Amino acid sequence: MLKMEAVMKFTVILEPEEIGYSIQCPALPGCVSQGDSREEALANIREAIEGILALREKHNMPFPKETPELMTKEIRCCLEDRRAEGLPLTIETEEVEVSPKVAV
Repeated sequence: MLKMEAVMKFTVILEPEEIGYSIQCPALPGCVSQGDSREEALANIREAIEGILALREKHNMPFPKETPELMTKEIRCCLEDRRAEGLPLTIETEEVEVSPKVAV
């Protein structure tokens, strides 16, 4: 049987692209997505986060903890990469809520 755990919140970084957005969740390395609109990118990353959390639960891995230091480092990296590519130094952060399904 599955039950819904308390809502978890993750900060994501949205980077505007020529068309749409790329988006990443620094607390979950490798959790990236994209979308043609901001709303689509947020929906896609929410789905990716839920999938990763389900896999972590299945393999008895602890849920990640987001820290201010991690977010600062990732934001700095995003801005440095954009500067190196000659892109505008414009990014956004957003908090995404997910409800992981945990087996009881």
